[in-house]
Amino acid sequence: MKIRVMLGALAAFLFFSCDQYPIFYAISQEVEPKEPRVKGGPTAMIELDGTMYVASRFGKTIHYYDKAGAWNRISSPNGNIMDLAADGKYLYALYALTGDPLGETKVYYRKEDASWEPISDGVDGAVQTICGAGGVNGGYIFASTAKGLFVYKTDENSFSSLLPDIPKENKVTGAALLESTYYVAVVNKGIYTFDGSALSAAPVTGTEGKPIVGMLAAGDKIVAVSRESGSGSGSLFYGDSSGFAEAQKSVAFSGAMTLWSANKTPASASDLLLVGIQAPSYSTVNGYREITLNNGNLATAPLGLGTPGESGVSTVSSTDSYVSTIGLRIVTALYQAADNTIFASTTTRGLWSYRNDVWNAED
Repeated sequence: MKIRVMLGALAAFLFFSCDQYPIFYAISQEVEPKEPRVKGGPTAMIELDGTMYVASRFGKTIHYYDKAGAWNRISSPNGNIMDLAADGKYLYALYALTGDPLGETKVYYRKEDASWEPISDGVDGAVQTICGAGGVNGGYIFASTAKGLFVYKTDENSFSSLLPDIPKENKVTGAALLESTYYVAVVNKGIYTFDGSALSAAPVTGTEGKPIVGMLAAGDKIVAVSRESGSGSGSLFYGDSSGFAEAQKSVAFSGAMTLWSANKTPASASDLLLVGIQAPSYSTVNGYREITLNNGNLATAPLGLGTPGESGVSTVSSTDSYVSTIGLRIVTALYQAADNTIFASTTTRGLWSYRNDVWNAED
């Protein structure tokens, strides 16, 4: 009798052990969370002269990660930081002066002597978002308010209006420079071109009315992603001023985008385009996906959205470790530093990084 009981117990143990193995393995891939250096929901990560700048949204400190891979911080004006941007020459910060993001705001830029100068003159209404694009000698900062879209040129005195009377939900969500043309994304309006003096009369063909939430220049194309409000649907768009094609439909993108190289050097072409995805609220499938590039350029078809770790060239060494860490988080910004470290801003869990083959909060 005792032998039968023991055999039955052993059989049950083996049955349930085999059945639960994937769960135990997934648990084994989890890592102990660290306390993030940049807490909460970080701003966009902005690169200027090889240094990356980031801040806790509505915090008061701007952190920077230099070319040597060291963290430090810089002083900033009074107020709560809403976002950061750059035009290729200066760092810009958008501040909520009253603690209310819908209240009084001010845009500052950081001068060569490390002092901050306000430049919000010419803007009608409270600035909600800022995006920048340009080369080492400067470019443009685009700002949106409930009253319209405004532009600021490097070293000028004030903003000027580009697109008046747009609803408050039509925020500027991206700016990029491709060859000599600037591209400006406005959510639920589309992607416009800007020649330095005027905005195109209408969005570029293929982007009209699209809820664009992120955009960058990848090789010889502009790439943008969208997300329908309140749904798990979106698309990826690619093209230039002659028109955009739509791909990867029915995927909700978070807006996070960056280029990644297996060995980041000034002369190397990017190997992957990384794009953040945002699953419906009841799902834990988030993180980012990888799109293979051909000598830095986006293939026309098929694009593919690879899960990190599944292909030969990837940002991570283990898919399981990725899925149990950053794959659970909604990623709002991505960036590869000069020392090859990858950073990711999350919605509420602070700034993360990929170090020693593991994604965790950057401490």
